[in-house]
Amino acid sequence: MVFGFGKIDIGKVIAFLVSIIILIQIWHIGMLTKHERLTFPNNQKNEGEHGKIRLLISKIENAHVLDSSGSYNIITDIFRHEDSSSTLQNDVTLVSQTSSNNLNDVIALSERWDGAISISVFTHFTDFQFAMNKLIHLHVCFPKIQNRVHFHLVYPLNNDIPLDKLKQNFVSSNCEISMKTFHNQNYEIEGIEYPHNLLRNTAVKFCKTSYVFLIDIDMLPNKYLRKEFNMFVQSFKNDSVVFVVPSFESKDDVAIPIDRTQLLRNWRLKKIRPFYFDVCRKCQRPTDYDQWQYLPDSSHLNIAYFVQRDDVYEPFYIAKKDIPLYDERFKQYGYNRISQVCEINIAGYNFGVLNNAFLIHKGFKYRDGFHKNKEIENNRNRDLFQQFKRELRTKYPNSKRSC
Repeated sequence: MVFGFGKIDIGKVIAFLVSIIILIQIWHIGMLTKHERLTFPNNQKNEGEHGKIRLLISKIENAHVLDSSGSYNIITDIFRHEDSSSTLQNDVTLVSQTSSNNLNDVIALSERWDGAISISVFTHFTDFQFAMNKLIHLHVCFPKIQNRVHFHLVYPLNNDIPLDKLKQNFVSSNCEISMKTFHNQNYEIEGIEYPHNLLRNTAVKFCKTSYVFLIDIDMLPNKYLRKEFNMFVQSFKNDSVVFVVPSFESKDDVAIPIDRTQLLRNWRLKKIRPFYFDVCRKCQRPTDYDQWQYLPDSSHLNIAYFVQRDDVYEPFYIAKKDIPLYDERFKQYGYNRISQVCEINIAGYNFGVLNNAFLIHKGFKYRDGFHKNKEIENNRNRDLFQQFKRELRTKYPNSKRSC
């Protein structure tokens, strides 16, 4: 066959057209796959969900790890996955604990922290279905949570979980619906004691990194803290130091600052203030916010100064994973973190305040913003704290430090 442009091989034309058709089909399949990932119809997405549900059910059925008191079941890493973030052994894992009601906060944490995150979740009989649906929703709908966050379940041993009912009542996740549409009663209404320190220890013990950074679930660190800390700690050789991260609280309508410059600007405008400024100012006073506020600018993370612990100091800090754990007898409100800070002080650790690091709690905290039994719980734990301090004298007989 001859055209104006010369001879064309029919076989080559057919092969070319077939190649075009194949490429179009591959593109079409790719677009369908992308659409399926975005819209989550009832095939691939449901199969992924069902697989996670089957794994959860299996772990619950075979749960046999108890806490030291024999009162709680513990299931670690409920989705059993490898962390796909670039986590190294000489790295820091962000650690926290929560009830199912505050799981929404994990979304912001996974956006702000680009490394491994270990979170213990407390649930119980009437909350279990709600907690499972919420965890599945997070894991299916948020890739950064799926890739970075390791969830652990803790629930009372005397709660019989109805597995058949659990299997039947899982709600398929609609990723276009905000998690705020979920609703459940708070654990305290059920009259169940919240085991803060058991939850913290469970999350810490799971960590694979050398360092841990334990914070409250509703707080966010400055954006590049992990990267800057990993660079700083490479040349730091003193294992008896904990690295205090100054903590603040911001007004609800204020964007969380990325760096120290933004934080100081909002602090001057009174949109940000030191954490627990109204609730318990002395609990954070040793951090010495006035000194921190006027530190010279620096492009590198470092220890700005050291501080002495006092009676009720409860800073947030980065530390080696093998630091003394939290006493699990402290439950509900009061002295659960203070007791651990007391022990690490007697054990010989020193408190170094970092210059460019900070934590922000969204919203100002006020004394009247707590649950009604706060003072009763605080008084009970104060008595336990006195006993705890006596026990520390026996545990650390050669320590010259007091608590």
